Amino acid sequence: MRSRYGEDIPVRLSGVRLFEAGAETGKVCFLQDLREVKRLQRELIENERVAATGQAVAGMAHYIKNVLNGLQGGVYMVNIGLGKDKPERLHKGWAMVQNNINTISDLVMNMLTYSREREPDYEFCSPNEIAKEVSDLFDVSLKEWFLDPRGIHRCLLNLVGNAIDACILDPDESKDWSVVIRTRKEEGYISFDVVDNGMGMNREVQSKLFGRFFSTKGGKGTGLGLLVTQKIVDEQGGNISFESEPGKGTTFTMRFPDRPAKDERR
Repeated sequence: MRSRYGEDIPVRLSGVRLFEAGAETGKVCFLQDLREVKRLQRELIENERVAATGQAVAGMAHYIKNVLNGLQGGVYMVNIGLGKDKPERLHKGWAMVQNNINTISDLVMNMLTYSREREPDYEFCSPNEIAKEVSDLFDVSLKEWFLDPRGIHRCLLNLVGNAIDACILDPDESKDWSVVIRTRKEEGYISFDVVDNGMGMNREVQSKLFGRFFSTKGGKGTGLGLLVTQKIVDEQGGNISFESEPGKGTTFTMRFPDRPAKDERR
């Protein structure tokens, strides 16, 4: 419900019909203000998130060590290339350094996004532009909507990265692998699909997918990407779902509601 001051108030409505001598004589309705319940729920989620972040930091020592080893290897190759005038070693080493810096940057951004509260930064934007930016990063005519492009950009980065890994890890070398980002306009919603034809997931993996820091990549993954993605989607009042079949691929779908600009809601 909306108060006279323009505040949206979550409520629970319940009611019963009243009877006397078999005849309906009236109705009684109850409205429960859920603001305090919602506040406590948010507080609980925040406490769990902080605790989970601490667990993640403690459990990622091996993952970070692998990244540091990669950086050290890249620096070694660069030094060899410079010291012995071998440009091929220099280029290879520098590529290793850049790749591991990107890995660290992505990890830090995911940790920051997951560990703190973040208000969606809404602005008018094109859904296709967000998808195109992510698509261009991975080398891989809707009207403008009022969305949080930075949050959705982060979600797509995580999903596309997972989709590429699902293709890389797919043992079926006869495939022509692909990762596709689609945007779809629905009534009151905009949907983003990330579709791959990689290795897919069995039922056991699917049941654990949004569990805390679950990863199918072993020591090469933290499982944080999907948690961050789900958090951002929830913050924007959207939902995320997936369909997957072992050996055939996976489709993740994020649906975000169109919402009026703040000035229009006053």
